[in-house]
Amino acid sequence: MTASKSAGDRGRPAANPPIDLVSCVSGLVLAVDGGMATELAPDRLTPMEFRLLRHCREERECTATHLAQALPVDGSRISRIVTGLVDRGLLRRRRLRNDRRIVMLRLSEEGAELTGRVIERVERYDARLLAGLGAEEMRVFTDVTARIVANHAASREAG
Repeated sequence: MTASKSAGDRGRPAANPPIDLVSCVSGLVLAVDGGMATELAPDRLTPMEFRLLRHCREERECTATHLAQALPVDGSRISRIVTGLVDRGLLRRRRLRNDRRIVMLRLSEEGAELTGRVIERVERYDARLLAGLGAEEMRVFTDVTARIVANHAASREAG
């Protein structure tokens, strides 16, 4: 028996030390969001505006309802963001001919160019954050993150 284990501890794995999840996640969010805000500042974009533009780039064309579900953000906030981006000439609205109630959103030429440039800057920043991490570490990080998110979803459904 090792000096660190008492007789009652034999056969049980050592308990994991407590983790300050809030501090860990807060530090990660600060690193990611802080860097993203710095990369977006020259183009006067907020992180949510960038996420919306990037999603529109990936989808080519979508509705505000789709964006609200995909991001996820409430519909009124999406509407305000979309209006601001349309006013800045970064997004275009198009009503469907067969159902005028449906408004499709797509990047304008200027919006596509801007989004492409910003994506490149954000990807370079992300690469700096991930420097020195190997494929296995990234796999574990992704798996752990997915598990925590799933646990959160399950706890919300349960109670």
